Parts: sequence; structure tokens; C-alpha cells
Amino acid sequence: MSVQVLPFQSRFVTVAGHKMHYIDEGAGPVVLCLHGNPTWCYFYRNLVRELRSSFRVIAPDFLGCGLSDRTPGTRFKAIDRINQLEEFVETLGIDRFSIVMHDWGGPLGTGFILRRLDKVDRVVYLNTTLTETEALPGFIKLAATPVIGKLFTRHTDTFVRLTTAMGMGAHTRLTPEVKDGYRAPYTTRQRRDAIWDFVEDIPFDASHPTYQQMVEIAAGLPKVAEKPVKIVWGLQDPCFHREMLSKVAAHFPKAELLEIPEASHLVLDDAPKVAIPAIQEFLARPTGEVAKTDSPASVEGREQGSVHVIYDQVMRIAEAAPNLSAVITPRWVRDPINGSALHYAHTTYGDLAKLINQYQRGLGDLGLVPGDRVLMLVSPGTDFLALSVAVMGRGATPVFLDPGMGLERLSRCIQDVNPDAFIGSPRAHLLRLLKRSLFHRIKFHVTASEWAFTRGHSLGYFKRFANAPLSPVPLPILRKDDRLKAEDCALIAFTSGATGTPKGVIYTNAMLAEQLRTIRDVLGQEGGVRDLTLLPVFSLFNIGLGVASVFPTMPAGKPLALDPAQVVKLVSDLGIESSFGSPTLWHKIAEYTLRVGTTLPSIKRVFMAGASVPASTLALVKRAIPHGEASTPYGATEALPVTYITATELTTRSWVSAVTGEKGTPVGRAVRGVSVRIIRPTNDPIRSIEECEVLPVGEIGEVIVQGQGISPEYLHRPDANKAGKILDGESFWHRMGDVGYLDNDGYLYYCGRKSHSIYTDHGVFHSVPLEELFNAMPKVRRSALVGIKGYREPAIVVEPFPQFWPENEKDQEVFMRELQGCAASSPLTRDIKHFFFHKSFPVDPRHNAKIFRDRLGDWADKLLQAQRAA
Repeated sequence: MSVQVLPFQSRFVTVAGHKMHYIDEGAGPVVLCLHGNPTWCYFYRNLVRELRSSFRVIAPDFLGCGLSDRTPGTRFKAIDRINQLEEFVETLGIDRFSIVMHDWGGPLGTGFILRRLDKVDRVVYLNTTLTETEALPGFIKLAATPVIGKLFTRHTDTFVRLTTAMGMGAHTRLTPEVKDGYRAPYTTRQRRDAIWDFVEDIPFDASHPTYQQMVEIAAGLPKVAEKPVKIVWGLQDPCFHREMLSKVAAHFPKAELLEIPEASHLVLDDAPKVAIPAIQEFLARPTGEVAKTDSPASVEGREQGSVHVIYDQVMRIAEAAPNLSAVITPRWVRDPINGSALHYAHTTYGDLAKLINQYQRGLGDLGLVPGDRVLMLVSPGTDFLALSVAVMGRGATPVFLDPGMGLERLSRCIQDVNPDAFIGSPRAHLLRLLKRSLFHRIKFHVTASEWAFTRGHSLGYFKRFANAPLSPVPLPILRKDDRLKAEDCALIAFTSGATGTPKGVIYTNAMLAEQLRTIRDVLGQEGGVRDLTLLPVFSLFNIGLGVASVFPTMPAGKPLALDPAQVVKLVSDLGIESSFGSPTLWHKIAEYTLRVGTTLPSIKRVFMAGASVPASTLALVKRAIPHGEASTPYGATEALPVTYITATELTTRSWVSAVTGEKGTPVGRAVRGVSVRIIRPTNDPIRSIEECEVLPVGEIGEVIVQGQGISPEYLHRPDANKAGKILDGESFWHRMGDVGYLDNDGYLYYCGRKSHSIYTDHGVFHSVPLEELFNAMPKVRRSALVGIKGYREPAIVVEPFPQFWPENEKDQEVFMRELQGCAASSPLTRDIKHFFFHKSFPVDPRHNAKIFRDRLGDWADKLLQAQRAA
């Protein structure tokens, strides 16, 4: 037959008594290229052209294939072909070599190199299978049946034509000349015998003669994985599909993986400009040298920044310590003997990284691109972290908000975000169905569970994707305005909205990096620690530091539903060493340990933030952690942490009052890299720092802060940016929205939110110092300073302990006189004339500690009007 379709000299060598055809081009290190079925060495023609200037490239045709001899009446099994490969290599005198394998060349070549691994330099797999025959598609299994199979593969050229039809990617089509080249050796029935032999030799079950050979290959794959391996895969291949890629890549954890979305089965023809240079670079790379980072996909017109710092940290930890715990999830499991028992599911960093890689590939397949904003309403746990980090790894921006903030506020936040994609729990998708207009822009949505009751994809969709490492995508650079300096947008977290509408806070990469350093160096959170994660978003910092997050069972938006008995068991069973939570939650936990007469001896650090921490709560928590320390970092969603102080320091140091007599809550000195100033309060925007009047020590004013760990701006809120940021040359100051004062040693004293201060003819009333007077009363659980009569008069609303709730008029009169007496005892409160009782304060869902004083004020005003009307 004519061999003109092959643009190289044909050579022949006798193997197993038959002539085996091969091409042998170039000089240098040997590269052996093995074809699959029903192709031949023609598949490698373009690769040979590029490699022959630097390598000796040898591509044989298996016996019965291509231009090699046909062997009528003789069928070869996998073991036969492996033996023939060995004879071929020995006959040519090949010592050391690298190997490239495609399709069924993969298992045959792998079986061969397992016999001489010490002679193998590098290994390349192209759209193949090794031991994953059960994952092959139905049409391959149909082709392996005797009647239909012989019709497709031997009696007609259907199988050959299907293969060249598969060799058509999204942007390429094989030319008629190329198709003819593939078909040239298989024009007659007699020349197609080997095609059927290959298909018949697929071991779909243990009874097949080749099954044991497949098992032996599987046993040897860990040894192959020790070699440098590169996997190049056309993702549109209907035969060796994504799930097959995932299974093949799982054998080689350290392999380089190049996925080509537009290519199909004949990957060297579909994407020669991508696949061939990648293979060439890999084969030419000196031993021990790592790959250069592939140029990531970019968004047109956007400058590229750095890789997401949390993603980068997680992947580094996963590589250095793959067996380190990243997430520990408690699960109740039914025990037929002892009833329900608590078991713990450990997710290591290695497992988490693999899951992240699968999610990255799946999200990219769904259309996620750098710069996309992804609304995340996912329950805390492994999938929450893996999905969030996967979004980060693709250069997109995850957006976090509290699902318990109420439908109206939630809707406003989503409107601000205008998300490109949505990932949520099954319950969260009810919101998508209820408020369709808020999600009109989304390209896709994912249900973060194994099932989806709405159209879209569940987590099961991602199982088909490979879990091998892939190159991260840098974050796009944001457009800058004339006021702010945000470089990129690493994530967006919404404020709790305790003092107004929640705002989306932009976290930059530099901001996150600084916060990670501070949490590690100042708060002492280090790799290997197990943390009881009571505020889920903080688990993102944990995994960036090598800290294992333990998620207790806690309904979304209802943190006070936390069972303290479960917490005690988790801490005892797992030896938990730290926890970050609100003072309300930790008061509940510590109070429980007091009631049942136990402690939490393994805990070394408890961080309480989100609201002012009462002295009684600090004392309770200190008792609960006899070998640990409680502390209260001060900060906000926009700036965390700003200052830091321990309970020991709070109880051993002498504290001073403001010059006007108020005694604020000490919250410590500024952490490294953060500056704090107190300025004259104003509700007007301040354009530059030169416009600020800095107040002297001891005088209460507005708190402003500066540092790398502080957000430069809000999402789509130019009004808030103007009101909340003060320019200072190339930097800026953030207005915390709080009031306080400094002492001579640089300690900051917190006096409450600026919007909670009440200005009257009698003076200024600041919430925290005044409320502390009433909170010290035995019957008062907590109190709140509110404004009534158009915010012109101060009033105190108290939430009594349940046992002290005034059930009748007499009890109210007694309690009221006690409150009036407390007010009269201090010059700070003697002008307060109005007091109200409230059974349960409205608080934010995130911390269950920040009181919505505006709602309480409206309630008190209406109650006062009703009382006067009566």
C-alpha cells in the first residue's frame, strides 16, 4: 500500500517473527511514542517534527496496526504486545528513554516501563486509560461485544471513522487529507483485524484474560508516579472523558496536568499549538527543575495581579503537610449497640486540595472567569472551604454575608453584589426561586449538596473532574478612582448591619496577607492547632495558617441554638486548643461548664469579638479554661484586628477614665502595623487627614485607624467610601464609626458606636460607659442606651434575666425605682429619666451580641407615646 501520507522515512525491524514498522527521526535523548487504537504512528507526525531537532524520536506501529505486518489467525493480548515492545527496544539498542503514550498505548506502555523503570526519564500520557475500564462509555462496551463489535471494528471502517470524528475540537476540524491519513492503513477488512483484537482485549471484569495484567499495572503505578509525569488531555473527548482524566490523574499526585478545553481525543491534531510546546518543554527540562507557571487565562482588558493569598497558602500547606487536618466535622452515627454515637470526619490538607482542584475545574467548565463575583451561601464545613478556595483559585471573588440578617437586608446586599454566579445550600436556593430578579445576571448556580431540587448542578457534578494540581489564576486589577487605592478584590464580606444597612467590604490580597500575619504572630494561631470555629468565615483564615477548623452543629443565622454540651464533648474528644466567637456564645458555653462542674483544660486561647465583653463574661471564660487565656481583639469587618488585649491584662492593670468621667472598655494597644488616632467627631465626610482635629489623651472622640490590614473601600457604595475613608497622601485612614479615647500608654478605650451617642442639651451620652453602670445591677442581663423624642432625649432599655422579669405593676415599680436609683448615683446618668423593659433585645445574627439600638429606640418611642395616650 502507499505510505506517502507519512512524511518520514519508514523503517522496519523483525519482532516476534513479524516486521514491525517504525519511524526514527533526529538525534539526542530518546523519546518513544506509542499510539492507540485505531490509530498508528501517523498520530505523532507533528510532535516528531518539533522534537527531532533536539531528540531522537521513535514511534512504532504495533503489530497488525499502521504499516506493520498483519498476522492473520494470530491474536495478541496485552501481555504479548508488552513483550513485543520490550523486544523492539532491545533490538534497537535503546538504553535510556522518555515515553509518550496515547489511548491504548497508555496501559501497554505503562506495563512495559514497569519492567525497566530505572531506564525511564520522563513519562507523558495523552487521553488514555490505565486501570479504569469500568468508566469507559457505553459505545466502547458495545464495541467489545462480538457481533456488534466485529461489525464496527473489522467488517466496516465505522470505528476508524468515529475516531477521526472524535478528533474535532471546539475550534478545529480535521481536514479530509488528515482523515485519509488516519484511515490509510485500515482500508480493507483484513487490515482491520487488529482493531477488533484491541477492543476484544479490554478487561471489563475479573474473568477476562487480561484482567490480571491490568491488576499488575495498577500495583506498579505508584512506582511510575515517582518519575516526572505530565498529563495532556483534550477535555471534549467522549471516550476518555473528564471522569477518566480524574481517575488517571489520581494515580500521579505530583504530575503536571494540562487540560485543553477545545481539544478532543486526537489532542495533538486538535490543539497542536498548545499540546506540542508543552510536551516539548517538559521533555527538555533538566532533571529537578520545576515547571514554569502556565500563563493563566485573563479577562480581556484587565491587568493581572497576584495569586490569591489564601489559595496559595492552602496549596503550599497541602504540598508540605498533606496529612495535616484541615477540617474536622462531628457526625452523629447510629450504633446498633450503644445507640447514636459521635464520630469525627477528618479532612486533611491533601484531601482538601484535591477537592479544591475538582471544584476549580468544574467551576471553570461552568463558565467562571477571573473577576466574577460568586455569592456564597454555603453551610460551614469542608465544602464551604473547598468551594470558596476554588473560586479564589480561579481569580474570581467569593462574597460572604449573613443569611440571618433578614430578607429585606439580604435582598439589598445581593442587589449590591449583582452576582455572576451563585453557590448555596438547598435552603439558600429557595431565596433564588423567591427573588428571581436578584439573580438575573448569574451564569450558573450550584447546590452545595449531593442533590439539587432545582435546575442546576449539585456537588455530584464535580466528581467527574480531575483532582490533580493546576495553575492558579491571578486576581484582576481593579479600576482605581481618585480617592482609593484598591489593587484587587480577593473577597467581599458584608458587615452585620447593626448600625445601618450592611455594606460589602472589599478585602484585597495585601489586606488578607497582613491579617494572616497578625493572626499568626499576635494571636498565636499556628499550624497544627485545632480551633472551635464559631464564626464560619474565620475558617478561611484558619486554613491559610494550617489550623484545623472544627465546626459544631449550629443552625445558620441562629448561633445561640449552639448546644454547649456538644462543645464540651468536642473540646474533650479532640483536644481543641483555640476558639473565636462572640462574647454571647462564650458566655453561654462558660456558664454551662460552671453549672455542670467541668472545665475545658485543652483550650489555650479564646478570642471574643463582635461586641464589648462584660467583665462577668471574662471571669466566666477564664474559669472555664484554667490553662488558657481569654482575649478581646478589637476591630471590625473593615479592619481586623486593630487592637488586642488579654483578660489577664484587663484584670491586673489599672485603667483610667476619660477627662469627662466616662470609663470606657479597655481594648488594648494597636497591633503591629496599625496606627490609631482620636479625632473630633463629625458626621460630615473628611477628605484628607489635614482636615482632622486630633484630640489629646483622655478626650473622647472618633476612632480612626490606618494599616495594611484595613479595607480600602466598600462595594458599589461611593457614599460610604466618601464617608468612611480619609486620604493621607498615598495611604488612607478608616473611620471605625466608634468613639473612644487613648491613655498615656497608648491603650484604646471603647465607648460605643458613634451613631449610638446621644447629643442633648444636658451633654453627650456615650453608650458603653453608661450601659456598664446598669449592666452591673443583679437583675439586668444587658441594657441599651437609646434616643427617643426624635433622638433628643436619652433613655435606657433593660433586658432583665428571665427570673427577674417584672410580671405585674408592683414588680415594675420596684424595678423602676432601682433603675432610677442607679441613674441618680452617677453624674453621667442622672439626667436620664426614661426606662423601659424588653424581654429579648434584637441582635445581629453573626455575633448575637450587637444590639440593634435603632429598633429598640423606635420601639421605646412608640411605647412612650402609647403610655401617654393611655
